[in-house]
Amino acid sequence: MGMPKRVAAIDVSHWHSAYDAAYLRILRDLGCDIVGVSDRVERITRDRAERFGSTPFTDYRRMIEARRPEFVIALGRHCEMPETFRFLVDAGVPFLMEKPWGTDPDTVADLARLAAEKGAWVSVPFMVRYSFWAVTVKRMIASGEFGRISHIVYRGIRPTMRRYVEWDSPWMAEKSQAGGGALLNLGGHGFDIARFVTGEEPEVLSAVVSRQVHDAEVEDYALATMRTPSGVLIHNEVGYTMPTWPANQTDGEQKVAGRAPAVAPGVGRPADPGTRSRRDHSAAGGLGIRLPTRGP
Repeated sequence: MGMPKRVAAIDVSHWHSAYDAAYLRILRDLGCDIVGVSDRVERITRDRAERFGSTPFTDYRRMIEARRPEFVIALGRHCEMPETFRFLVDAGVPFLMEKPWGTDPDTVADLARLAAEKGAWVSVPFMVRYSFWAVTVKRMIASGEFGRISHIVYRGIRPTMRRYVEWDSPWMAEKSQAGGGALLNLGGHGFDIARFVTGEEPEVLSAVVSRQVHDAEVEDYALATMRTPSGVLIHNEVGYTMPTWPANQTDGEQKVAGRAPAVAPGVGRPADPGTRSRRDHSAAGGLGIRLPTRGP
């Protein structure tokens, strides 16, 4: 599939339409023709249309029929994603849908099977697997440079849930709409990285969640521990507890530790035995490559 020219976006009250991932800005900067944006909230769809030079709709089905986009960015409330997904597959329109595609694993698995059976062009933006850290670590694990691996760490602590209110997505605090909190929204990146860099299918050993900071219906902090068939432990830590808002910062770290020593490019000294890590706005130990990031 080549670069599409005519694109549209569904349910643009989702924060990623204009903030953080900012899909509409990216599409505009790529020179795409944003032929339509839709959302049930007319004020928001008009705002996005005015800001990004598009045509507003309050019904995405009507938008797809009227504007005939070549590609769609599908956003929206998590509980409504399955219906949108099925519509786009049936319509034969290639699309990217933000995670998590739904609020329960059985539904999401059914959607993946549907896309495979129909031969649909569907993607999900697991951005971390395209990072320098993930690509490098995947190569190093495959080549045996770490030796036997002890553990992998993924941490992504994002700012307060207040940002979802200010970014037109207050439904993120509602269990019925979002399905869950930090683990469902952010934890997917950690689960994906576990599979991507190891090439194995990990098993979840334990998980704990907390609502201590925001006392919302959904969790604002979670820690899940996994183990792969070869014995690699993976720690997946996510939350909405970084106390920096309105500064949009992340306490993040990705690290792999193994038996063999490793050297980080440009640092000029050996790492701690077998570690390769990336740290963002954190003071964690180990050899790190410090890079500013934005997150989900």
